[in-house]
Amino acid sequence: MCREHDDLFTFYCRTCDENICSKCLSAKHKKHDFVDLRELQLEVQKQLDDVIKEKEAEKQNMIKSFDDLVQHERQSEMHFRDECAKIKDRVEAIKFAADDEGGKLMESLNSTKHQQDKEVKEGKHKIQTQTRVYDKEIQMIQQELRLQTASSSNDFVKESMKKLKALKPTSISIPDKQQLPLEEQVDGNQIRETIGKLLGAKKVSGIQISRGREGKKWNVLAKLDIIRILNLDKIGYCCSLCLIPDGSIWIGGDRCVYKMSSDCSTVLHQIPARKHYWCGYIACLQSGDAVVTYGGTPYVDRFTSNGRRVEFTYLPLKKTHDMAINSNDEVVISVNTGCIIIFSNKGTQLKEIEVDGGIKTFCTDRDGHIIVADPRSPNLTILDGMSGEVKTSWKVSVSDIEHLMCDRYGNVLVTNKEKNVYFFNKDGDVQKTFTMDCNIIIGICVNKEDHLLILMYKNYTHEIHVTKYLE
Repeated sequence: MCREHDDLFTFYCRTCDENICSKCLSAKHKKHDFVDLRELQLEVQKQLDDVIKEKEAEKQNMIKSFDDLVQHERQSEMHFRDECAKIKDRVEAIKFAADDEGGKLMESLNSTKHQQDKEVKEGKHKIQTQTRVYDKEIQMIQQELRLQTASSSNDFVKESMKKLKALKPTSISIPDKQQLPLEEQVDGNQIRETIGKLLGAKKVSGIQISRGREGKKWNVLAKLDIIRILNLDKIGYCCSLCLIPDGSIWIGGDRCVYKMSSDCSTVLHQIPARKHYWCGYIACLQSGDAVVTYGGTPYVDRFTSNGRRVEFTYLPLKKTHDMAINSNDEVVISVNTGCIIIFSNKGTQLKEIEVDGGIKTFCTDRDGHIIVADPRSPNLTILDGMSGEVKTSWKVSVSDIEHLMCDRYGNVLVTNKEKNVYFFNKDGDVQKTFTMDCNIIIGICVNKEDHLLILMYKNYTHEIHVTKYLE
């Protein structure tokens, strides 16, 4: 409504951009650009319709694009599922083929092992039969020696030695043309006394007799007094062992660490080790937890007695080798740089000791000393566990040392690649030497009953021989 003329708006002045009535048009807006309001309404409505149509077209295009995208996504998902199904089928086929081949291989290996065991058994029986014949002939020679004591001239002794050498070879052939050493034969005092004294340096009935310096002393290598044998068929490959204070046993294996009962009849815990790594050395803390190195790597893990693995420490730019626990319940580790690093039982590094000449292997004793095997010579060096100062050195004349172990009395047990076990007292004097019948000695430890536990690999199986080494 026009306030000036009290009349309805019927026109729109484009020049002044306002609504006007007919009287305003004839007065003030006569020469201006104007248009009838109804025509303007139709014009604006047309413009709005055009905009709406344009927006509607854009909306339809967007909806179509979205539908296309959803369809493409569904097709991609279906293709992905099809490919996953194909891969799964291939994996199952490969696994089935591998299991089938593995079964055939195991069957072949078992058949071969059975045949070898049969041949070895036949060979042993043949050896025992021949040994009984030899024993009878040796008894006859001994009787002849006693009768001829008064006339024991050099000619008679030489003739007796020739007869004995002819009777007692150092090895006997078995069906598969292998050679069994005479440790496999039945023990006999007559064989030991007669053959040992007259021939020397011959392995006879489980006893090896060799001459000492200048032939003035006899060194006797005897078999250990085996109390019992613990079979490890329940687990796979074994790398190391240690004893837990409660009597159970930690065993480091192929990508797993096993907690076994004291008689190894039960696996208490099977804990996966660090992925892609084999266990190296294992040692037990006073708490019963095990600390494990992975040989040639910088990783050290802790395995709790309740079956968990946690990282103990990490040694950048170093590779772990041997390990032991000292009298202060601290972890002692040797590394490839020729030094020994000591950690608290929480994994905190306490000190680092440089060792002149490097480290073949080592152990710790009850007084906190570190006993190191020199890689360059058959010597054992005793170091102070705090300062690394050399206390003393033993010349043990043992080549290719592999393992060291110190018992609670300060005695040192040493093994080498020849499967020998040497027992030294705390002054460095050798007390006994034993030869083990096995392929490899993997590790040793001493339990609270002062029995020596020897982890070994023998004839495709792993065993722990519990033996008596102290008188």
